[in-house]
Amino acid sequence: MSPGRLDPAAGLTVFEAFGGAVVVSLAFEEELLALAAAGRPALSVSSWTGPVALLGYGQPASDIDLEACRARGIPVLRRITGGTGVILAGDLAVSLALPADHPWAATIGGLYDRFLDALAEALALRGAAVERPAPRQAAGRQRSPICFEDQMADTLSVDGRKVAGCAQARRKSSVLIHAAVLLGLDAGLYETIFGVSTERIQAALAPAGPDLHPRELGEAVTHTLAGALGLAPQPRRRPPVAAQFLDRYRTPRWAPVPPS
Repeated sequence: MSPGRLDPAAGLTVFEAFGGAVVVSLAFEEELLALAAAGRPALSVSSWTGPVALLGYGQPASDIDLEACRARGIPVLRRITGGTGVILAGDLAVSLALPADHPWAATIGGLYDRFLDALAEALALRGAAVERPAPRQAAGRQRSPICFEDQMADTLSVDGRKVAGCAQARRKSSVLIHAAVLLGLDAGLYETIFGVSTERIQAALAPAGPDLHPRELGEAVTHTLAGALGLAPQPRRRPPVAAQFLDRYRTPRWAPVPPS
């Protein structure tokens, strides 16, 4: 099978990781892209207990207080998708990889639309009253270093406050879209790491809904994405990640504050 061509018999390969090492989950997104390039759409749903600060692929590490993170033992890591920073602690990360010639992947905006529709459906199934807001990013305005402060096209919100943000990574033969879904909020931690007031954080961010558990929400996301793609979910045990993708997290570029 040529790279990028869909293998319908493969279904949607699904990997779950709840409570595992964050570096492994981040590095595994490269493996998802490789599977998709071989014609196997792949989905990963994961969550980590302790707080971790994630930078967008091109975001400067100076956007956050690295010394405060070191003092608190909070890792600062970089993901392969674009966008800006987010703090995850018991929240849900969702990564979907598709062949580059899949209809969903034809345009950046189209991939956001189809993915967020399925994500919103999953959240609604779990009782979250989310909506897709109209973009509010003013032309020429400096983008916030905090992902959840930017009300752009790649978002879901509750009562005008952002609960989910997305970003993409595009390769020649495959594409990946990543979402972070906020299930809790420590505004004081955002203030410490990003140097903004708790009031500003509380006005912009909100958990997706009460009593949402990452594993249960992950199951709902798997169901709605598989249904939207017209593919049967195929759960698989996550294989070892290639050393080249793990080793990058030994460098300051990918791990400005590495895990202890």
